[in-house]
Amino acid sequence: MSAPEGSAALDGALPALACPVCLAPLARHGASLRCTAGHAFDVARQGYAALATGSTVPGDTAAMVADRVAFLAAGHYAAIHEAVAATVPAAAHRIADLACGPATYLARALDAAPEALGVGIDVSAAAARAAAKAHPRAAAATADLRRRVPLATASIDAALVVFGPRDGAELDRVLAPGGTATVVVPEEDHLAQLREPFGMLGLAPDKERRLVERMRPLAPQGSQVVRERRLLDPEDVARVVLMGPSGHHLEADRVRAEAAALGPLPVTVAVRVVVFGR
Repeated sequence: MSAPEGSAALDGALPALACPVCLAPLARHGASLRCTAGHAFDVARQGYAALATGSTVPGDTAAMVADRVAFLAAGHYAAIHEAVAATVPAAAHRIADLACGPATYLARALDAAPEALGVGIDVSAAAARAAAKAHPRAAAATADLRRRVPLATASIDAALVVFGPRDGAELDRVLAPGGTATVVVPEEDHLAQLREPFGMLGLAPDKERRLVERMRPLAPQGSQVVRERRLLDPEDVARVVLMGPSGHHLEADRVRAEAAALGPLPVTVAVRVVVFGR
C-alpha cells in the first residue's frame, strides 16, 4: 500500500511539530503521532496530522475551501501571494502557515525558499486535506490556534498569518532567533463593493493599534499595502463572498443568483502586509 499524500512531508515536519496538549515532541507510530507524555493523535489517510481534538471552532467547510481554491487559482490575489513570499528569507529552513486554508501562500513561499520545509495548520479538516497536497515540501495539520500553536519552541524561521488569528506571545515562542512573522490584514476598502449587496461584515475600527497590541512582544519591522482593482465575473464574486466568514451563514445558491444578476464587478483588493520580529 502506498504512503498517504503528504506523508513524507509530515515526517520531515515532525521536529517542528509539538503536542497541542503539553507541547512535548511528537513521534510517528504508524498511523498516529504520540508525544512523550502519552497523548496520541491520528494521521489522516490524506497525510495530515489531526491535532484539533476537542475544538469547537467552526472551521471552513469543504464547500468554502473549494471556493477559496478556485478563487485563488484565478489569480485575483496573486499580488498578495508575491508580497507575502517576498518577506520570507530565501535561506529559511522552516516556514509555518497558520490558519493556512488550502496553503497557497505557504506553497508560494516554499517556491521562494528552495531549502525550506513548510507546515500549514488550520482548524478545518477540509483545509488540511487541501494543504497536505499544496506543495511537495508542505506538511499539514489541524489544530485550534486560539488555544495553542502546536509547534516546538524556536522551531520556525518564518511564520505566515494571512487573514487569521494572531497571538504574538505564541509566535514569539515558536520563532527561531532572527525569525519573522508576516501578517496580512485587510484595508478599509478591501472588497468594499461587495459589502452592501451581500451583507458582508465591515472592518472593526482602530484595527492597526489592535494588531500591534495582539502581536506583542513582537514589533512591526516594516509593512506595505497591496492595492489593485480586479474585475470579477459572477462566479468569482460568489466564491469570494462564500469562501470567507460569510460562507457560514449565507445561502450559497442565493449568493450565486445575486452575483449572476449583478454581472461582472470591479472590486478593490486591498491589504496590508506587516512583518513582525523581535
